[in-house]
Amino acid sequence: MSKRTARRVAATALVAASVGSVLAVAAPASAAASDRVAVLATPACTKSITYQGALVPASSGNSVNCHMQRGNVSDGVARLQDTLNDCYPNELRRVGVYPLAIDRNFGGNTQRALTEVQRVSGTAADGVYGPNTRRAIRHVDPDFGDPCRRVS
Repeated sequence: MSKRTARRVAATALVAASVGSVLAVAAPASAAASDRVAVLATPACTKSITYQGALVPASSGNSVNCHMQRGNVSDGVARLQDTLNDCYPNELRRVGVYPLAIDRNFGGNTQRALTEVQRVSGTAADGVYGPNTRRAIRHVDPDFGDPCRRVS
């Protein structure tokens, strides 16, 4: 990339950031149907709510169409960590992260655990939590009628 092109890219990024837009690099075609797309289109999961009889991560606006990825720190991450521990202990053991610390930090161990759970759940194993992953994995049922359940 020439210096001129690099300056244009940097200027475009600065303008996009200043107006609240998102500048994105295209994901590989294999990840096109994954939750990586959700990162661009949905708010971050900052908390958890009861949804369809299960505890699931949600945005501050109570939407379950939210995303999380490595680097996020929130109560939504803690909900995901608790869910992975309770609903997928064997998968977490297989990748050496059980029990997963419930520390609100979406770090390497949480990403590794989520990627394995995505793999066994039949969704894109990209380590990003979003609507596709929410639908594919089981979540903790607070009433324990069924300890873990899928939601739509």
